[in-house]
Amino acid sequence: MKKFMIIICVLKFLILVVCCLLFYPVKYALKQENLENIETPYFLVQWTQVTGSSWVLVGDHNGYFGEPIYIVANGAMPFERRFNYAIATGHNTYICYGNYVGEREISDGGDKFSEYQFTGWDILYPVKRNGLIQFLPKSYLCKLDF
Repeated sequence: MKKFMIIICVLKFLILVVCCLLFYPVKYALKQENLENIETPYFLVQWTQVTGSSWVLVGDHNGYFGEPIYIVANGAMPFERRFNYAIATGHNTYICYGNYVGEREISDGGDKFSEYQFTGWDILYPVKRNGLIQFLPKSYLCKLDF
């Protein structure tokens, strides 16, 4: 019986360690009021599933736009690290740091999109998830999100 209790305690400990590692913060979300403290140019973008451009520009360091602008985004982007589907479809807003490059024509339909080169990104609070993992924290991305 004593051996059984030791095995149960060890298993509980291992489960606790694994859970802590999976919920460990990878990237904290920035709150809307903290955006005014950012000194470098940034752009607010959202991921969308459409033909041509999968990124929509919804604002920048001057505020939100009235209409979203479909863009071509290069460089450090949120999905360079494979998010799971729950984050990808969560309708999150990302803060991407970088610059406007110019106009670019997409060869598929000849449409022109604004092109941006990003060097880094953050996610805007709250982190939204779809599916079964909605119980995860809204203040940061954790290992389960990737």
